[in-house]
Amino acid sequence: MSAAAPEAPDEGAIRAALEEAADTLRRLPPGMRRPRLTSWPEVVRDSADRLGASAEGRSRPAAPSPAAIDRMDRTLLWLLACDAEARRLVWARACRVPWRKLEDIDGRSHVTLRKVVARGHGQIRRKLGVSVKNYQKVENSSLQGL
Repeated sequence: MSAAAPEAPDEGAIRAALEEAADTLRRLPPGMRRPRLTSWPEVVRDSADRLGASAEGRSRPAAPSPAAIDRMDRTLLWLLACDAEARRLVWARACRVPWRKLEDIDGRSHVTLRKVVARGHGQIRRKLGVSVKNYQKVENSSLQGL
């Protein structure tokens, strides 16, 4: 018996996965800092420093799980299915940039921008649909040899 074949996700699932990837990327810790050229140890000045609060008084979000990072890696590859214009706007919307700000940056109306984002989601869905068909072909051909 074979497992149920995966289905190409709909636009809502694609949008949710892209938003999760953007959130995961935001929660990753910053890159390694260059070490200071000093032999003195770091000194904790107050409890806020000890708890990891930033200079503005906000603490960092919780680090993402390894599974979330794996999902993010797979999801970011989906963006390669989009053309450059759609990729930029799809990622901006995944990062929750408001339509109004995108209008100001791009110079086009939100209606046009929504069409470009929908086109990008369609390109991703088509790419994932092809992946599902290839998966089904591989699964069927491996079952024929049994």
